[in-house]
Amino acid sequence: MDSEFARSTRTRLLAPLSWAAYITWGGITASAVPSAALVRGDIGVWLGFGALLVMLALFVLQAAHVIDHARHRPRAIAALLAQGLMVVLAQHLLGSAGVSVLLIIVSGQLFTMLSVPMATAILVLLNAAVLALWRLRGFELDDLLLSILPMLGFQAFAALTAMYAERSERRGDALADLNAELQATQRLLEESTRSDERLRLSRELHDVAGHKLTALKLHLRALHRDPAFAGREELGISLQLADELLADIRAVVSELRQHDGIQLGDALAALARPLPGVRIELQGREQARVASVAQAEVLLRFAQEGLTNALRHGQASHVALRVDTVDGRLRLSVEDDGHGRLPLAEGNGLRGMRERLAAFGGELHIEPCTPQGLRFRAELPALAATVAA
Repeated sequence: MDSEFARSTRTRLLAPLSWAAYITWGGITASAVPSAALVRGDIGVWLGFGALLVMLALFVLQAAHVIDHARHRPRAIAALLAQGLMVVLAQHLLGSAGVSVLLIIVSGQLFTMLSVPMATAILVLLNAAVLALWRLRGFELDDLLLSILPMLGFQAFAALTAMYAERSERRGDALADLNAELQATQRLLEESTRSDERLRLSRELHDVAGHKLTALKLHLRALHRDPAFAGREELGISLQLADELLADIRAVVSELRQHDGIQLGDALAALARPLPGVRIELQGREQARVASVAQAEVLLRFAQEGLTNALRHGQASHVALRVDTVDGRLRLSVEDDGHGRLPLAEGNGLRGMRERLAAFGGELHIEPCTPQGLRFRAELPALAATVAA
C-alpha cells in the first residue's frame, strides 16, 4: 500500500501541470524578491517571500493529495483560498505586479474543485483585491485594467486546461471501471462454460458409462455362475477390472459434482483491481461458489455497487471484499474505511440490489465499521443448501 501511495503521489507531483506551476512560481519569485533586500534583512521583503513559500507549500500539499479535496473538501477549499490570499499579500508586500501572475496557478485549481460560478466569483474577488491594492498605491484605474486583462486571459487559459485535464482523467477512470466490469463478466462466462461442461461430463459418465459397466458386470457374474466358465481365471480378472472401473467412474463423477455451481472468485478478483492510493483486498475467494449464473451475477453486481459506494462516495483508502459461509448461507461483504455513515440515503442501485437478492432468498445488510466506514453484506443460501432444496 505504501509503495502504491508513494508512486501515485510522485506521479501527481511530477505531472506536467505541476511542473508548469513550479516553473512559474520560481520565475516570478526570482524576479519579484530582490536578493539585496533579503541580505539587508528587509522585513517586508522577508514577509512577502514567506507568503510565496506558504503558497508553494500549500500547492504541493494539494498536488500530492495530502490535502485531498475529495476526502477533506472544506479543508482543501480553505487551503486553496489561502493560496490566493498569500499571492495578494505577497504582491502587496513586495510591490511587484508580476506576483499577481501566480493567480494563474490558483485559477487552475479553483475550476477543478468548485463549480464554475463559485470559482469565477472567488477569482474575481482575488483580482479585485489586487486592483484595489494597486489603486491605493496611486495607479490610474484605466492603466490597471489594461494591465490586468492579459493576466485574466492567462487565468482563463489555465482554468480551461485544468478542467479538460480533469475530464480526461475522469474518462480514463470510467474506462478502467468498464474494463474491470468486462473482465469480471468474461471470467463469469468462462466459469459458466466450465461448470456446464463439468455437469455434462458427470452426467455422461454416470448415465452412459456407469450404466453400461453395471450391465457388463451383471453379464460377467452370470457367466461366472455358469459351470462351463466358473473356473476361468480370465473371467475373474474381468469381473475385478469391471468393479474397479465402475468405482473409478463413480469417484470421478463425485469429484466433478463437488465442483457443481459457479465459482466467481476470478470475477471478483477482476473487480478488485489495484487503484492508486487505494488498497483493495479479496478474502475467501475459494468459498465464492453459487448455484447458478443468475446468482453469481447478482453477487458480482453487488460487489461492484459496494466498491463504487466505498471509492466514489465514501472516499475510502482501504476496501476489503470478504466471502464466507455461516449457518448455511453464503455471505459477501464489502468493508471500507471511508466517510460514509448511517443512516444512508439509499438510491435506486441499493434498492434494486435488495430486490435482486430477495428473488433468490437473499438479504442485504448495511452496518457501520469500526472506527469508521461502512460494511455492505449480501447473504444468499449456500450452494449445498440450494442443491438440497
